[in-house]
Amino acid sequence: MTKSTLYRYPLRLDRQDKKRVDAVVSATGRTINQVLVLSVRKGLPLAEAALTPPPSRVTNVEPIPESVWNRVYSRKDEMDDYSSEDFSALQSQSEPE
Repeated sequence: MTKSTLYRYPLRLDRQDKKRVDAVVSATGRTINQVLVLSVRKGLPLAEAALTPPPSRVTNVEPIPESVWNRVYSRKDEMDDYSSEDFSALQSQSEPE
């Protein structure tokens, strides 16, 4: 069995969290240390995901080159014949129920 690193940090829990920890300790028969260690193991990945900034890209697909954007959007399409007022008139005025 490997030797664990001993951490000595004062843990300040508010009254509600302390009650929840005590309830788990009494329900499981485990020690407070075992409950807290398991909480860290299970909760640390969630905390890391919540606190880490998202990556700059959310996909592995390369962005479309500027030349392609210019070629695609320089062509006239069927929507160019309509004004913004026409589009506004076609939009739903209420949400479906």
